[in-house]
Amino acid sequence: MADLAAKEVELAIAPHAWRVEFAEASKAVPEGVETIEIAEPRSLTAWLVPVAPSDALAQVGPQTDGALTVLWMPPGVNTPATIERDADEWVRGTGGHKKEAAVRADVRTIRVVSDESKALIYASNGDVRFALDALVRFNVAQREALALEATVKSTWATIEADTALTHAVTQRHQKKQRHVNEMTEIVTRMKMAWLRVSNSLGQLDPQLADPSKRIFAELASAAFLYNRVEVLDEPVQFALDHYEISNTRLIDTNLAREERINSIVGYGLIVLLLVIQIWLMSRGL
Repeated sequence: MADLAAKEVELAIAPHAWRVEFAEASKAVPEGVETIEIAEPRSLTAWLVPVAPSDALAQVGPQTDGALTVLWMPPGVNTPATIERDADEWVRGTGGHKKEAAVRADVRTIRVVSDESKALIYASNGDVRFALDALVRFNVAQREALALEATVKSTWATIEADTALTHAVTQRHQKKQRHVNEMTEIVTRMKMAWLRVSNSLGQLDPQLADPSKRIFAELASAAFLYNRVEVLDEPVQFALDHYEISNTRLIDTNLAREERINSIVGYGLIVLLLVIQIWLMSRGL
């Protein structure tokens, strides 16, 4: 009996790993898979699919399918030092190309190190769920913020090319209406993305546990997400205003053209009626 109890304790403190897959909230969850629901910045369900720690450590470069590999190292004398060393080297991404530097969060006895597609958690059995919750929410928020940064950066050249649409718009610019409509949708989605990322950083969901909030805040701060999202506010709003003005100028120009055409047609009809009336009078009719 004592041996059985010892094995259970050893199993409890053994390293664990998960492959975290992000699916739309409406997608059916595989049987036996734990989940974490994410409301902001996107409505997603994180599937925690168990994998062998050795398989997790075998991952070198970033995953191409958007999944996140998480390795949990619980405290305890039964955790081999070689696994701890391998885990530290693994999360540093040796041999792999990284877009973002690894970020760290230390809250009480919990330590989290997160890379773009893999993360390492040092925590007790009672705290690992808080760390996992914070980690998956941070990962989604960071990805959305990075995607928004890339979209804003790629939009500048188009905005510059469309500068003339904000003033002195002529009839020849009307052919760009479809393009302006498309850009208006793009920048509107940018604004929506910015608002949702901002909401996620605020952690306003009352159901979130305080330890999870603190870990998330530490990770977001280490990744400079608060500053980066704040910096994005003005360019996103500028892009939205730019295409709102462009749409207004194009619509005003088109309306002015229609008014001129209607005026010309109206005056033409009046002149025609006058000519007809004069002709009838000259014929004594």
